[in-house]
Amino acid sequence: MKHSFSESQKEAICHTKGPCMVVAGPGSGKTTVITKRIQYLIESVGINPADILVISFTKAAATEMEERFRYLTRGKDYPVRFGTFHSIFYWIIKTAYNLSNSSVIAEDEKRKLVEKLMNNMNLNYDNKDDIISSVLAQISLVKCDMIDIENYYSKDMPEEVFRQIFKKLDKEMKRVGKIDFDDMMVMCYDLLSKRKDILEKCRNIFRYIMIDEFQDSNKIQYEIFKMLATPLNNAFVVGDDDQSVYGFRGARPEIMQRFTKDFEGTKIIYLGENYRCDSLITKASDGVIKENSKRFKKKLFSSSKEEGIVNFHIIKDLAEENNSVIKAVRDNYAKGISYERQAVIYRTNIQPRRLVYKLNQFNIPYTISDSMPNIFEHFVVKNVLDYMRMAMGDTSRATFLRVLNKPSRYISRDMLLEDPIDYDKLRWRLRDKDYAVDNLDKFMADMKLIKKMRPYPALNFIRKGVGYDDYIKENSEYRQLDVGEFYDILDEFASMIVDMTSYGELFEFIEEYTELLIKQQEKNKIKKGVNLITMHSSKGLEYDVVYIIDAVEGVTPYKKAKSPAELEEERRMFYVAMTRARHELNIYIPQFIAGKPKDISRFAKAAKLALHR
Repeated sequence: MKHSFSESQKEAICHTKGPCMVVAGPGSGKTTVITKRIQYLIESVGINPADILVISFTKAAATEMEERFRYLTRGKDYPVRFGTFHSIFYWIIKTAYNLSNSSVIAEDEKRKLVEKLMNNMNLNYDNKDDIISSVLAQISLVKCDMIDIENYYSKDMPEEVFRQIFKKLDKEMKRVGKIDFDDMMVMCYDLLSKRKDILEKCRNIFRYIMIDEFQDSNKIQYEIFKMLATPLNNAFVVGDDDQSVYGFRGARPEIMQRFTKDFEGTKIIYLGENYRCDSLITKASDGVIKENSKRFKKKLFSSSKEEGIVNFHIIKDLAEENNSVIKAVRDNYAKGISYERQAVIYRTNIQPRRLVYKLNQFNIPYTISDSMPNIFEHFVVKNVLDYMRMAMGDTSRATFLRVLNKPSRYISRDMLLEDPIDYDKLRWRLRDKDYAVDNLDKFMADMKLIKKMRPYPALNFIRKGVGYDDYIKENSEYRQLDVGEFYDILDEFASMIVDMTSYGELFEFIEEYTELLIKQQEKNKIKKGVNLITMHSSKGLEYDVVYIIDAVEGVTPYKKAKSPAELEEERRMFYVAMTRARHELNIYIPQFIAGKPKDISRFAKAAKLALHR
């Protein structure tokens, strides 16, 4: 064994039989340890390479692991099996049930099925795309967490409605002979539970099982793995409970605790030396993650002889934050740090909207790793824009229909006979309904007022004077949705238009912004420039310089995180973001967002405190 490995790494590499869990901190060289161990088992211990199964969580990660192993062994054709959980489980059920690749449903096809079911059930949502995404995510969670559907309570619709969608989708998928990625796991679990002969065959094929990023396993993946690994127990898992950030799809950090209980005599090896981050970054991030209670206690330290830089920027608002980030990016570029080695990391994919516009103004290339939704396509903003269009003279029937009863004016769409709308004729048709006539008169008076306003005060008037905020609140309560999310979108929109002087300027900006996003989707394929990336997607990546934006309460931790478990996951996300930085970490703390005062994130506070200890 070469002396370049630490004692802990050597111990992990040379582990041969029995269960072993490697708790690997950020930048601790876990991929090197895994590939080196595979080589050690084959070339030093004499294990048949065909008996070795290596599981990673994404196809890209599995491919990279295999490539690194081939490079390490100088391209020797060892028949080690590399794959993802899904690919391995699908191979098992495909072999048993004689399935073909055409049996797997495409995601867009599944979305269409759910949309069709919701239409047939007369479930109408303004934000239908978001609801469909949420329904699909919850269906996946039910399957991955092995939850009885009768005991699951949906977060955004009555439980009975969600259960109907779940059951109807399952029935429809069976009717058309399709399965999804979660079904692969459910079917594999059922097969191995009921067919001991097939289970024994699989156990004989996979005699040595290694799993990377073990903390990201969900319940059903773990249960299948446990069946395959016993009774030989040659189970070697590598993970970091501090980097478990996929709770929304069933991953739990407790899975690592369960492993040590389910596999008796598990050897635990800690890789605490961080080869990525300079010492101050390691110290600050350690100060943050230490506050989590449900974790393996480990000593994390940096191998770097450099202190590195950790900056906390207290700024006034998002405009100042954007300017500060732009300046820092340009200054670092001037020092010789390429744009590609710099990353802006944020909690949600809506945060960098205005930063994107600024980067374009300064001709700074960038890549957005997660698709950034166009705020002007969100239904609440579209409704407000329709009001503004009507105030500017748009009398089309389609526009009027979209805002007719938002809030309710008790005017039936059957009364809208002309296109464009003739208000005098409409008023005459409503003559027997005084309340409807009064509502129409108020609407027309509101339009005259809005016409004279600038976009920002017009938005406030539409929300409060016209009553759009009340409509959103009532609609959200009826649909069991979080009204705060919709108010936040409108606040964000407000902050974007606060200095605009005319509707012409607003609609020109919308056109430019939409065009910019379309062009950026093409540019993203090239992967050039400053990396704009969410905390979730940043896991596993590293950069010379990192900028974490909006480090305030309500953003990180996210406002929806209420329970202790949810807050611990939020802390892990912040920790992941911090430990992406090799040499320089910048944390931005705006005092105001959308005109509202904000408190410094408890995570940023903990990081700051750790540096002064």
